[in-house]
Amino acid sequence: MTQRDFFDGHCVCCGQRIRKLNPHRMCKQKVAVLELLGKASVAGMDWVKVLEGSSIMIGGDRIHAPYRARAHASRLEWFGLAEHGETRSGLYRITKAGFAFLLGEHTVPATIYCKDGLVVERDTKMVGLNDVRNVVLDKAYWDNYRNIQK
Repeated sequence: MTQRDFFDGHCVCCGQRIRKLNPHRMCKQKVAVLELLGKASVAGMDWVKVLEGSSIMIGGDRIHAPYRARAHASRLEWFGLAEHGETRSGLYRITKAGFAFLLGEHTVPATIYCKDGLVVERDTKMVGLNDVRNVVLDKAYWDNYRNIQK
């Protein structure tokens, strides 16, 4: 390790590389997963199994969901709109705040930054359902992703 590497992006005490914080934004796909969780809850099935890929198991039926549904569900948990069941169960359910968000009565930070599964920073700008319903994290967003990391 060179002297420059040691100070540039590495801890001065132990030399460990310091990771950037990745931003997580509310978007159309997260809203779609939240809506599926809400519909399942209204139908009497609080806990649903969110699968890898693009499906959710609701009452034994596989329902089509946005691609990477489990990743979206875990982000919804960080926003406080869903909660996770037992570790590694894949079970999620909507929270009261999640229902309020779908009704347009609750807002969440536009962007959150997480580390080790915990929210460490929140954007001061708050957004509601109408602000994110049509937000698609497109190619331009991902091309600029490196610049918005902290």
